[in-house]
Amino acid sequence: MSNPRWLAAAAGGLMAAVLSLWAMRGLPLGFAAFWLTPLPLFAAGLGFGPGAVAGAAGLAAVIHAAVAGSLPMVVFLAAFAVPTVLIVVTGFRGGRIEPGLPLAILGLWPAIVILGAAIGFSGTPGGLDGALRQAVAQGVQRMGGNASALPVSDLTRVMAAAMGFWAAVSLSVNGTAAQSALTRWGLALAPTPRWSEVRLPAWYPPLTGAAALAWLLVGGEGDAVSLSVLLVLLLPVFLQGIAAVHRRSAGRPGRAFMLGVFYTGLIILSVPAAIAVTAFGFYEQWGRRTSPPGGTT
Repeated sequence: MSNPRWLAAAAGGLMAAVLSLWAMRGLPLGFAAFWLTPLPLFAAGLGFGPGAVAGAAGLAAVIHAAVAGSLPMVVFLAAFAVPTVLIVVTGFRGGRIEPGLPLAILGLWPAIVILGAAIGFSGTPGGLDGALRQAVAQGVQRMGGNASALPVSDLTRVMAAAMGFWAAVSLSVNGTAAQSALTRWGLALAPTPRWSEVRLPAWYPPLTGAAALAWLLVGGEGDAVSLSVLLVLLLPVFLQGIAAVHRRSAGRPGRAFMLGVFYTGLIILSVPAAIAVTAFGFYEQWGRRTSPPGGTT
């Protein structure tokens, strides 16, 4: 066990399992622990290579199965372990990090999980829609609320997408934090890529277009599955739109105030603002032909 790669895998897997199980057991600060679960996995992978992150994820999955059972293991694998491994494995190219495909995975993997869950619940009454509706109603009742007084159907339509969104945000934030810390300590395998140079694969826009067409023609407003798949596939483009706002505001007077207004508007005008930022992300990725204002960051 003197090989640093396997030491990193063991440490990362053990820490990820502790954080995840801490949250699943409902212990204090469980939400924070669950949010940080991918951090040790990314640290193992970005500091010691794809083999280390695969070993860490495998060890953590075995610990979940031994301590808590198969369902917590599946949740851990689907939410964090598998996407982290995919992001690290697809990111390393020729001694550097190519973040285009890992960025696409932030949208692709939640979509795959949602489709898999839809297939898994296809034999139950109402399918995945019915299962989500029941989960929302039970959650409201446990908090002492009245499910009949709330728009449960509206919550159901976006619940799967919201879970995919928070998982993707957790993965992106923890991956960035791990790379930043490893770089400061001189342990990163590759230099940090410049966000302004990140480009999603050329096949990604047609994929989002196909998802939008499927929602309009097949699913419609009442189908949670097709809408959730569309929303999570648009997430990487949305993140690129936010990155473009940061880049274009670089060096401008009152930048902090401008970003504060931007994020306030994003919260208050959530849906229209998110649509505008996503459209801006599409423009920055595939519509712009010149160097972006703010340079490369």
